[in-house]
Amino acid sequence: MAQRGFKMAAAFALGAIAVASSAAIAQAQSRVGWLSSGESIAYEGYLFADEAVAAMCDDNCYDLDMYLYDAETGDLVASDVLEDSVPIVVAPYEGNFLVELVMVSCGAEPCETWTDSDAGF
Repeated sequence: MAQRGFKMAAAFALGAIAVASSAAIAQAQSRVGWLSSGESIAYEGYLFADEAVAAMCDDNCYDLDMYLYDAETGDLVASDVLEDSVPIVVAPYEGNFLVELVMVSCGAEPCETWTDSDAGF
């Protein structure tokens, strides 16, 4: 439970950082999706080395997982499969990536999801 609180605070902080750090370049926007249990959605974007990507979902969501793939090779480079609703991954290097969200458990389907990164990928 304490870990969920920490990760939720981290996700909100990342969203604030994304908006503040990218305001001069472009307003960061959440990628929004709707998922039922067992469904997934993917977003492609450019990430900087050590850039964090965070996702969260509505109050009906119990478990949301995130996978980060290299867009060119298809290799899995990071994942967060903890049993929580606020996954966070970090890009190991700069480049094009594919971010996949997987709804493991949604209580009132579909659940709404939001995905952001430090620089607004």
